[in-house]
Amino acid sequence: MKYHQSNFRTVVKLFIFIISLFFVTHLYSQKNYIITKDYDNLKWSDFVTKVEQNYGLQFFYDENVNPDLIVKFQENSIPLVDLLQNTLKVYDLFASIDDLSGNIFITKNIALKTKLPEGFIPKDTIAKEEIGKVEQEKAKEEKKDFLKTTKKFIAENYTVGTKKQGVNKKYATISGYILDSKTKEPVIGATILDKDNNSGTATDKNGYYELKVRTGKHRFEISNISSLKKTIDVQVFSDGKMDLFLDEKVVFLDDVIVRAEAENKVSGTQMGIEKLKIKSVKKIPLVFGEKDVMKVALLLPGVQSIGEGASGFNVRGSPTDQNIFYINNVPIYNTSHVAGFFSAFNSDAIDEFTLYKSNIPINYGGRLSSVFDIKTKNGSQSGIKANGGIGIITGRLMVEGPIKKDKSSFLVGVRSTYSDWVLRMAKNENLKNSNVNFADALTNFTFQLNQNNWLNIFTYFSHDKLDLASRSKYAYQNYGASINWKHFFKKKHSLELSFIHSGYNFDEENTEIASFSYEHRNKISHTELKANAEINYNEKHKFNAGLNAILYNIDRGNPEPLNEESSFKALTLGKEKGLEIGLFVGDEFKVSEKLTVNGGARFNIYSYLGPQKVYEYEPGLPMNEENIIDTLNFGSNKFIKTYSGLDLRIAANYLINDNLSIKASYNRLHQYIYMLSNTIAVAPNYKWKLCDYNTKPLIGDQFSAGIFSSLFGNRYEFSVEAFYKRTKNLVEIKNGASLFLNQYAEQSIVQGDLDAYGIEFMFKKKVGKTTGWINYTYSKTDVQVDSEFFENQINSGEKFPSNYDKPHSLNMVLTHDISRQINVSTNFVYSTGRPITYPTSIYFLDGTQYLNYSVRNDYRIPDYIRMDMSLTIEGNLKKNKLAHGSWTISVYNLLGRKNVYSVYFTKTDEKINGYKISVFGVPIFSITYNIKLGNYEN
Repeated sequence: MKYHQSNFRTVVKLFIFIISLFFVTHLYSQKNYIITKDYDNLKWSDFVTKVEQNYGLQFFYDENVNPDLIVKFQENSIPLVDLLQNTLKVYDLFASIDDLSGNIFITKNIALKTKLPEGFIPKDTIAKEEIGKVEQEKAKEEKKDFLKTTKKFIAENYTVGTKKQGVNKKYATISGYILDSKTKEPVIGATILDKDNNSGTATDKNGYYELKVRTGKHRFEISNISSLKKTIDVQVFSDGKMDLFLDEKVVFLDDVIVRAEAENKVSGTQMGIEKLKIKSVKKIPLVFGEKDVMKVALLLPGVQSIGEGASGFNVRGSPTDQNIFYINNVPIYNTSHVAGFFSAFNSDAIDEFTLYKSNIPINYGGRLSSVFDIKTKNGSQSGIKANGGIGIITGRLMVEGPIKKDKSSFLVGVRSTYSDWVLRMAKNENLKNSNVNFADALTNFTFQLNQNNWLNIFTYFSHDKLDLASRSKYAYQNYGASINWKHFFKKKHSLELSFIHSGYNFDEENTEIASFSYEHRNKISHTELKANAEINYNEKHKFNAGLNAILYNIDRGNPEPLNEESSFKALTLGKEKGLEIGLFVGDEFKVSEKLTVNGGARFNIYSYLGPQKVYEYEPGLPMNEENIIDTLNFGSNKFIKTYSGLDLRIAANYLINDNLSIKASYNRLHQYIYMLSNTIAVAPNYKWKLCDYNTKPLIGDQFSAGIFSSLFGNRYEFSVEAFYKRTKNLVEIKNGASLFLNQYAEQSIVQGDLDAYGIEFMFKKKVGKTTGWINYTYSKTDVQVDSEFFENQINSGEKFPSNYDKPHSLNMVLTHDISRQINVSTNFVYSTGRPITYPTSIYFLDGTQYLNYSVRNDYRIPDYIRMDMSLTIEGNLKKNKLAHGSWTISVYNLLGRKNVYSVYFTKTDEKINGYKISVFGVPIFSITYNIKLGNYEN
């Protein structure tokens, strides 16, 4: 079952065709503001929204304009100006377009002039009296056609500094925060532009800005992609503070989110980053209709699925235990429900998620491959809101609101399943008698103590119970909490302190073999203190420094016989404790307008702590019982073994122009915890293990380089990124070793090297009725475990493809708005089948049959191909109503393809029989009803 190239060629052709279709559609639809039949018979407010979003224009109209106007067509396509004139003249309305700003003015009974009449402003102001009476009267008559604007267009007035402090000063520095006027949260990436001098700056992640200008009068324009534009007049005398507030702009959030993300990708130094707002992915069709951030991550470049319904994923050719997942600073050690079918995170409560897979920020440590950082929403400070949904097998609810208006808020989200009725419909008796259920809950409390101090308290809990009839019973829980305090110094620097605790518990009752049935409980806890300071020294330097300390406690459990009939012998696998401390410092240095460099160092110290009994082995010989030469006993909290290492980060970005940049980066990281498992998936019964007296820490190096571009006025984004990564001391399981029955893990494992390299292509369409992305990844991953001793070798010491090596991967996500109330989305996923080792023959030795296997991972399971589709229908979109509802109908695996999850073999007589296992072999239909209390938000 070798990998075939035919499927890949077909997929590449499809990929090229879709990209070509995107370009043709764009070039046709965007030319000269041509309005198509899609705008026919719309209410005026809906028509305005569509034009503003698709063409970047803005409408202004006076209070006499009836918002219930209906836009009519006379032909299939028409220029925007002609459409407006033909539509509005029957209502005695006039439309005028300002060529310079692109703004559109709609007025009643009188046409608005958008250009000054000739001679309106005399060329020689000194000779005003010499202007003839005829010209003066003409100018006066022309001026009558100009309407007085509303207060919406009148600039607010501000004063910065004092006259006394500004004496003899030519320049001054203005600084402050730009905040949301309702939530008082910082507006990230807001721009403040000095219209007179065409200079400006943008806010950082705290909403902070700093701008150097000449003293005197200025007109500033403040804008953000999700806020209404604001114009202010400022009198600057000297250095001073100026905080500003922006009003929210109601727009299609998927357009907005991708645009902001693209700006960071081109101008920022960060590489290998994927950042999405949850509202931009809620339309993506997923299994059982659940909006799952973890499954959406699998549609991003460089991220590979382990298999259908499996937990965890591989990032750029690395194993699953080299990823770490945070939600509001709380690490989650099992990110799935029902062994991988659902995410452990409630999408309603999530604001955004960020995946770092290259040039990981210096304040993160402890994992070699990726950091998955999830941020929840802060509760509403203005009023009580609620939303939720009911699906075929799950239900969810989220409530948020103020504790003290404009000062503090709460958010509570819960989710549960009622899936047993589906199992009762199964034909298989064992499946019919099974029970599966899960639940999760989170809370988020935010307090603005004063202008310079914020406090956040977050909690999380999830529970799963799986009773697979006649085989085994699982029960596992995630839990965690964080307390986060943030203090601002001089409104430009910040200090953030966090206390975090999380854990994962797992219980198992295994009755697969009745005479060998057992029960087993294990758990891991994670307690962390974190401090991070950010210092905005000047426009060229942004420093950050801090430390974190993590205390790990692992109880590997004591497997015991389940009942008196079991012959299982009780074991004591023991407990472990480890302390990891990291100190870091970093700086982003803007060398010039074109070149920005980001660098940092992180010093790690890790200690394996007692109480513990450890073995010493004969140097240079395999670690097994025969080679034990001494036994060492350590008391509680005694230092058994200490490792240290220096993490490095360096990245550079060179801006060729505002829409094109090239970047390069290098990472070095250390990891002191790994996963013990005989499978590639994160199964519920996997076990975490600390590096110890006999197991070395994992060390990873990664090099990346890429080109990043925004196209056609920021409507499209394209990037190419190549990478090479090498991992030392990778943990692999010895051939035929048993992890479960061995108290001393070093006797069951070996350590080797991993090499991964690849290239990722990403193309994204961000605005318009059709949005989405297409990405292709080529990657190769090889593992080598060599030793002078045969029992410590894998594949005779030769390189072999890793279990998660999938050279080709293609993902496509498309979303099309049929109207404001109807949306259709589709996914297409293709990847090479993962490697597998096959039995190739049977041989006999002294009358006993033996299987002869191929070299390690010499074959592959069939390629993976899947298409999904969903349809979302919104209810009435009136703004002021008690509740808004919507229906989502989705089909997962639309093609009904029986994608192979695994292959296993049985031996009967002199034959070997192979069997394929598929999780979903038919289309999976689902329907979900979503409801929201409060004003409509898209």
